[in-house]
Amino acid sequence: MPVFKFRLDFLISLRRQKEEEAALKLAKRLASIAELEESIESMHEHLILMAAEVTEHGQKGRLTGPLLKLYSDYQNRLRQDIRKAEELLILSRREEAKERQALTRAVMDRQLIEKVKDQKKEAFLVEARYEEQNNLEEQATAARVRHLKEAGVTDAN
Repeated sequence: MPVFKFRLDFLISLRRQKEEEAALKLAKRLASIAELEESIESMHEHLILMAAEVTEHGQKGRLTGPLLKLYSDYQNRLRQDIRKAEELLILSRREEAKERQALTRAVMDRQLIEKVKDQKKEAFLVEARYEEQNNLEEQATAARVRHLKEAGVTDAN
Protein backbone atom coordinates (compact mmCIF):
# COMPACT_ATOMS: atom_id res chain seq x y z
CA MET A 1 0.00 0.00 0.00
CA PRO A 2 1.45 3.40 -0.93
CA VAL A 3 2.36 5.87 1.81
CA PHE A 4 0.49 9.16 2.13
CA LYS A 5 2.65 12.25 1.68
CA PHE A 6 1.30 15.75 2.22
CA ARG A 7 3.23 18.33 0.25
CA LEU A 8 2.29 21.17 2.60
CA ASP A 9 3.76 19.72 5.80
CA PHE A 10 6.27 22.57 5.82
CA LEU A 11 3.31 24.97 6.00
CA ILE A 12 1.96 23.18 9.06
CA SER A 13 5.40 23.46 10.67
CA LEU A 14 5.55 27.15 9.83
CA ARG A 15 2.08 27.78 11.22
CA ARG A 16 2.91 25.79 14.36
CA GLN A 17 6.04 27.91 14.82
CA LYS A 18 4.01 31.12 14.47
CA GLU A 19 1.51 29.75 16.97
CA GLU A 20 4.30 29.02 19.46
CA GLU A 21 5.74 32.51 18.96
CA ALA A 22 2.32 34.06 19.59
CA ALA A 23 1.88 31.91 22.71
CA LEU A 24 5.31 32.94 23.99
CA LYS A 25 4.55 36.61 23.35
CA LEU A 26 1.25 36.28 25.21
CA ALA A 27 2.94 34.50 28.11
CA LYS A 28 5.48 37.32 28.39
CA ARG A 29 2.68 39.88 28.31
CA LEU A 30 0.79 38.04 31.06
CA ALA A 31 3.95 37.91 33.17
CA SER A 32 4.44 41.64 32.62
CA ILE A 33 0.84 42.34 33.63
CA ALA A 34 1.21 40.23 36.78
CA GLU A 35 4.40 42.10 37.63
CA LEU A 36 2.67 45.46 37.11
CA GLU A 37 -0.28 44.44 39.27
CA GLU A 38 2.09 43.29 41.99
CA SER A 39 4.00 46.58 41.77
CA ILE A 40 0.80 48.63 42.03
CA GLU A 41 -0.37 46.59 45.00
CA SER A 42 3.01 47.09 46.65
CA MET A 43 2.81 50.86 46.13
CA HIS A 44 -0.70 50.96 47.62
CA GLU A 45 0.50 49.03 50.66
CA HIS A 46 3.42 51.42 50.97
CA LEU A 47 1.01 54.38 50.94
CA ILE A 48 -1.02 52.77 53.72
CA LEU A 49 2.12 52.15 55.78
CA MET A 50 3.26 55.74 55.28
CA ALA A 51 -0.14 57.06 56.37
CA ALA A 52 0.16 54.94 59.50
CA GLU A 53 3.67 56.30 60.14
CA VAL A 54 2.46 59.89 59.77
CA THR A 55 -0.38 59.19 62.18
CA GLU A 56 2.03 57.57 64.64
CA HIS A 57 4.44 60.53 64.47
CA GLY A 58 1.51 62.92 64.94
CA GLN A 59 0.26 61.06 68.01
CA LYS A 60 3.72 61.08 69.57
CA GLY A 61 4.19 64.76 68.79
CA ARG A 62 7.22 64.20 66.55
CA LEU A 63 5.59 65.44 63.37
CA THR A 64 7.41 68.56 62.25
CA GLY A 65 6.78 70.74 59.21
CA PRO A 66 9.80 69.52 57.20
CA LEU A 67 9.03 65.87 58.04
CA LEU A 68 5.40 66.35 57.00
CA LYS A 69 6.61 67.97 53.75
CA LEU A 70 8.91 64.99 53.06
CA TYR A 71 6.09 62.51 53.67
CA SER A 72 3.72 64.56 51.54
CA ASP A 73 6.17 64.87 48.65
CA TYR A 74 6.95 61.16 48.78
CA GLN A 75 3.25 60.24 48.87
CA ASN A 76 2.55 62.49 45.89
CA ARG A 77 5.42 60.92 43.99
CA LEU A 78 4.14 57.46 44.89
CA ARG A 79 0.62 58.36 43.73
CA GLN A 80 2.04 59.59 40.41
CA ASP A 81 3.94 56.33 40.03
CA ILE A 82 0.74 54.41 40.76
CA ARG A 83 -1.14 56.42 38.12
CA LYS A 84 1.59 55.79 35.54
CA ALA A 85 1.69 52.10 36.38
CA GLU A 86 -2.10 51.87 36.10
CA GLU A 87 -1.99 53.57 32.69
CA LEU A 88 0.70 51.17 31.61
CA LEU A 89 -1.42 48.30 32.93
CA ILE A 90 -4.37 49.47 30.83
CA LEU A 91 -2.17 49.60 27.73
CA SER A 92 -0.73 46.19 28.55
CA ARG A 93 -4.21 44.70 28.86
CA ARG A 94 -5.11 46.12 25.44
CA GLU A 95 -1.98 44.55 24.00
CA GLU A 96 -2.86 41.30 25.77
CA ALA A 97 -6.22 41.28 24.00
CA LYS A 98 -4.49 41.82 20.65
CA GLU A 99 -1.99 39.06 21.40
CA ARG A 100 -4.79 36.68 22.39
CA GLN A 101 -6.47 37.39 19.06
CA ALA A 102 -3.19 36.80 17.24
CA LEU A 103 -2.76 33.48 19.06
CA THR A 104 -6.32 32.45 18.26
CA ARG A 105 -5.76 33.35 14.61
CA ALA A 106 -2.50 31.38 14.53
CA VAL A 107 -4.19 28.33 16.06
CA MET A 108 -7.05 28.53 13.57
CA ASP A 109 -4.64 28.88 10.64
CA ARG A 110 -2.70 25.80 11.72
CA GLN A 111 -5.86 23.81 12.35
CA LEU A 112 -7.20 24.77 8.93
CA ILE A 113 -4.13 23.36 7.18
CA GLU A 114 -4.25 20.24 9.37
CA LYS A 115 -7.90 19.78 8.46
CA VAL A 116 -7.01 20.00 4.76
CA LYS A 117 -4.26 17.45 5.39
CA ASP A 118 -6.72 15.12 7.12
CA GLN A 119 -9.20 15.46 4.24
CA LYS A 120 -6.48 14.74 1.66
CA LYS A 121 -5.30 11.75 3.70
CA GLU A 122 -8.84 10.39 3.98
CA ALA A 123 -9.36 10.80 0.22
CA PHE A 124 -6.01 9.06 -0.37
CA LEU A 125 -7.00 6.17 1.91
CA VAL A 126 -10.39 5.80 0.23
CA GLU A 127 -8.71 5.68 -3.19
CA ALA A 128 -6.12 3.19 -1.90
CA ARG A 129 -8.86 0.96 -0.47
CA TYR A 130 -10.77 1.15 -3.75
CA GLU A 131 -7.69 0.14 -5.74
CA GLU A 132 -6.93 -2.65 -3.29
CA GLN A 133 -10.51 -3.93 -3.57
CA ASN A 134 -10.26 -3.90 -7.38
CA ASN A 135 -6.95 -5.79 -7.21
CA LEU A 136 -8.46 -8.40 -4.87
CA GLU A 137 -11.47 -8.83 -7.17
CA GLU A 138 -9.19 -9.24 -10.19
CA GLN A 139 -7.10 -11.81 -8.34
CA ALA A 140 -10.22 -13.69 -7.24
CA THR A 141 -11.54 -13.69 -10.79
CA ALA A 142 -8.23 -14.90 -12.16
CA ALA A 143 -8.04 -17.61 -9.50
CA ARG A 144 -11.58 -18.76 -10.32
CA VAL A 145 -10.86 -18.91 -14.04
CA ARG A 146 -7.66 -20.86 -13.36
CA HIS A 147 -9.51 -23.21 -11.01
CA LEU A 148 -12.23 -23.81 -13.62
CA LYS A 149 -9.64 -24.47 -16.33
CA GLU A 150 -7.88 -26.98 -14.07
CA ALA A 151 -11.15 -28.70 -13.34
CA GLY A 152 -11.78 -28.98 -17.07
CA VAL A 153 -14.97 -26.98 -17.02
CA THR A 154 -15.62 -25.06 -20.17
CA ASP A 155 -17.36 -21.76 -20.16
CA ALA A 156 -20.91 -22.52 -21.23
CA ASN A 157 -22.36 -19.10 -20.48
